[in-house]
Amino acid sequence: MPELPEVEVLARRLRPLLRGKTIRSVKVHRERVTRPTSASELAKSLTGAKFTDLSRRGKYLLFELQLKKSKSPLVVLGHLGMTGRMYLALKKKELPRHTAVVFDLGSHNFIYEDFRYFGRMTLDLSSIESLGPEPALGTSTPAKHSTAPAFRQNGRPIN
Repeated sequence: MPELPEVEVLARRLRPLLRGKTIRSVKVHRERVTRPTSASELAKSLTGAKFTDLSRRGKYLLFELQLKKSKSPLVVLGHLGMTGRMYLALKKKELPRHTAVVFDLGSHNFIYEDFRYFGRMTLDLSSIESLGPEPALGTSTPAKHSTAPAFRQNGRPIN
């Protein structure tokens, strides 16, 4: 399973590559990774949506998307599981054998690949509801989940 710093690096690398890209279509190859969201619901919800941001919460990736018809953003939760990978590849490249989900972004595909299929790519955010505050400072974690504000208010040294 990827460690927290690896997930943070992935979020930082993918954010500029995905921001502003529109999802033309979604193809789910392994419906298990979208549970409890159905493959058809995921595809229907995300087609036409534009990536606006990407953050990390624990070991989860939170893909923020904007729908044309909606003012409120849509969030897709991604988790790498034990063996997952998320990356962009040229559309003309053959998909890997263990591709779980593919977002068609035009000339590129955003691919979630996982040969054990323990990870997730879903609209269900219940997995992050009970997570505690983020200990790391200077990360892509939303400030409301960080311990940083509490440390800034206290002038005592940490021993």
